[in-house]
Amino acid sequence: MVRLRQIRLALAGLLGLALVMFAGPAMADSMNIAYRGSSNVTVWVDGVKKNAITAEFYTPTTYQDAMWFGYCVDPLQNFKNPITPGDPNAWTGPEISPAVTGFNWREAAWLMENYAPGNDWLSDPGSVNYGSSAVKLAIQAVQLAIWEVTLDPNATYTSGSITDSSSRFYTASSAAATLASSYLIALSEYKSLTGGTINLSGEYKINDQSDRQDLIVGTGGTAGAPEPATMLLMASALALGGGVLRRRRKRA
Repeated sequence: MVRLRQIRLALAGLLGLALVMFAGPAMADSMNIAYRGSSNVTVWVDGVKKNAITAEFYTPTTYQDAMWFGYCVDPLQNFKNPITPGDPNAWTGPEISPAVTGFNWREAAWLMENYAPGNDWLSDPGSVNYGSSAVKLAIQAVQLAIWEVTLDPNATYTSGSITDSSSRFYTASSAAATLASSYLIALSEYKSLTGGTINLSGEYKINDQSDRQDLIVGTGGTAGAPEPATMLLMASALALGGGVLRRRRKRA
């Protein structure tokens, strides 16, 4: 009887160890990323000058069966791999003091969906030339616009929002700043039409880590051949993606 109890305890221990081994990686689900389309820019945060690098982040391999691309939402921290993406609604905001209030991660996601080269890369990986000056300019403009909405959020953005030296975040006048301003104005017009509601077609996550740069990453669909049960969902996603591309061409 004692021996039987010992065997049961041993089996229970092995089962518990197996559960820990399998559950461990899921609890710390990290993502390795790289970046492309790099270019330098000078920005000011609370009056402090910072020479920053703008680039588009991406996953070289699939993460949770999908390819992802992303942008920085906190220019005051340094980038380090890996990141741990989580619920964007749980993001506490950029690491800045006093804390920024009123930021809306959906605004950053909307800018990515409508203007980031990565959105086209998701649908056709070979379609974007990240070495071209036009793509690098678009990446920098998207990044500047995202920093504006996360570091210095407003209900409405104007052509001078991103170069206003009296605000918490600003940059000097440039082609990228002008393009970023047009993105912000389009965002304001969109929010005006929808009553402030921001609808997104992709899936988004934000890593909220104190020891590295916070990034917002998004994906528009899963990689590989779809299973029959997901065909209808894929068709719906493609239809939504077509609408986004049409909006982008119209605004351009």
